Amino acid sequence: MTDLPSAAPEAGTGSADDDERLTLGQRFSIGLYETMERVAIRWPERPARALFKSYGALGYRMLPKLRATVARNYAQVLGLPPDSELVQGAVREGFELYARFWYESFAVRTWSKERMDRAFIGDGAEHIDKAVAEGRGCIVALPHMGNWDAAGKWVAGNHKMVAVAEVLRPKRMYDLFLQHRRDLGMEIVPLTGERSAGLRLTQMLADNYVVALVADRDLGGRGVACNMFGRIRRLPPGPAMLSLTTGAPLLSCPTYTTDTGWITRISEPLQIERTGNLREDVTGLTRLLAADWERGIAGKVTDWHMFQPAWDFSEPEIGEMELRPQPAAAPGPSPTPPPEPGP
Repeated sequence: MTDLPSAAPEAGTGSADDDERLTLGQRFSIGLYETMERVAIRWPERPARALFKSYGALGYRMLPKLRATVARNYAQVLGLPPDSELVQGAVREGFELYARFWYESFAVRTWSKERMDRAFIGDGAEHIDKAVAEGRGCIVALPHMGNWDAAGKWVAGNHKMVAVAEVLRPKRMYDLFLQHRRDLGMEIVPLTGERSAGLRLTQMLADNYVVALVADRDLGGRGVACNMFGRIRRLPPGPAMLSLTTGAPLLSCPTYTTDTGWITRISEPLQIERTGNLREDVTGLTRLLAADWERGIAGKVTDWHMFQPAWDFSEPEIGEMELRPQPAAAPGPSPTPPPEPGP
């Protein structure tokens, strides 16, 4: 996720002029990113980890609005008031884990495959292996949990893998995120307002790639309404649309932080009974994915790095049967928002 100030998505690629008119906030964001990258990659591990941990503690103390946002998200998951002792303790831990996430996202670029394989446990990895062995490729859909960059490096160490990169402004920030993911071993498809990304992902699935999509935020405003923790939450239709239109299996992959690394729980291919109506099928498959993510987030809410409002709290709480049919998504594959640039 990109919580750096003034790193904003845009519909097309950045221009050279963007970097000639950088705001103070943008310059600060770029400088902070480059500093953290250097520390994580060049410093000895122990002092680097300690510095990032202090970043997390400082952020918790100095960013009350962000702290309140996280508290409200976690409170909805836990079913408790945001100011309760349990929620506030979870928020403090969430900031600490998020800071660790930043450090390890950079640091794993220097790790060997052997170290990654020791640190990263893929529970259900056989489902990815089977899809690749059958020559169909697959779509692995992740919520913002654990460390999706580490997950990407682990997958890329075993299979051809592609992720989607949200185009950011200024261009310098986009270039930094793009190079970061390439250094992790991922191929990248830029996400623009056009349909070219979906067509490219379709071709790469046909070429037996693993397509990784971090997709628990509806950046496009056309999301499917899902019941998550008793409220409507809109999720992008891209993973379901891509799976249904290509035949590639869709796997849910929530990832958790452990004391020594990470573990991801890779589901069997998510399947629904097809109705013949693409709109209804996309809605049904997206809601099935949402239900799996709901269980994953409930398992360790502090590992859910959701530092933006997750729900529209002006809407009333709902029951599952109160969901209404959704507007039709555009026909053809339409990719979900990407693994968001940066930890």
